[in-house]
Amino acid sequence: MIELRDLRAFVTLGETLHFRRAAERLHLTQSALSKQIQRLEEDFGGPLFERSPSATRLTRLGRALLPEATTLVEGANRLSRRAKAAAQGLVGSLRIGFGVTTKTIAPLAISRFRQLRPDVQISLHEMSTRHQYQAMIDGTLDVGFCRLPAPAGWPTLTAQQDSLLALIPESYPADITPEALVQYPLVTIDRTRAPAFYDHLINFFAQRGLDIASLQTVNAFTSAQALAAAGVGWAIVPGSFGPGGEGVRAIDFADERARWQVGLVRPPGEADALVSLFWEMVADVVAEKP
Repeated sequence: MIELRDLRAFVTLGETLHFRRAAERLHLTQSALSKQIQRLEEDFGGPLFERSPSATRLTRLGRALLPEATTLVEGANRLSRRAKAAAQGLVGSLRIGFGVTTKTIAPLAISRFRQLRPDVQISLHEMSTRHQYQAMIDGTLDVGFCRLPAPAGWPTLTAQQDSLLALIPESYPADITPEALVQYPLVTIDRTRAPAFYDHLINFFAQRGLDIASLQTVNAFTSAQALAAAGVGWAIVPGSFGPGGEGVRAIDFADERARWQVGLVRPPGEADALVSLFWEMVADVVAEKP
């Protein structure tokens, strides 16, 4: 079996055509270099060099094989350099998950990471918290912005607090209470799009003993906001979604049961260099928040 070190010796000697200089470049003795060349000649079935007191020349076989051997050695060298760079977090890929309720802190951290590691390929995957955890278990996601708490043993970094926020059409009474709101049609995101958010909403009203008279679901929080602005019904969105824009006014429920934590999560075990660097980036962004 041909060894890479022997091919490297062949290429170096083929470039220098001088045993002493080639040996010095390879940090070998001339005797060790000769043995490597001899092993290759046995594998290839013929001499690669003609050696005389005055010169060293490639044989016909040596000239025929040198270009491809050079390509193989250069490819191995590139692979080695890339492996070292990947181990240092300079290149590679990072697969990041996020949910429909976690779009505030993630973009800033990702933008900074891209500036620091422009050669790293980042792929973003929008999915629910439950699907993010499964993807990390399956090895198709490296890190995710998920609703907390995480499963036991999973490293977490709390990134932000979020809450249920009501967007009320301007046509509704100014002093309307949650008890009165449930009599109007409610619009929110479909459970298939954000199961944890949807379940939290339903449980919250159940805990307060309030029955929602009419519930319409949509595929995006922007759609819920638009329907609220049009007066079709009132909407519930994450507080991180924002105040809602024209045509609505936002009401915070001022109830701890309406709040939850969002954090960066990764699978148990030692994190690789890219995940560790991104983790530090998110921690810096969180620390800067007022």
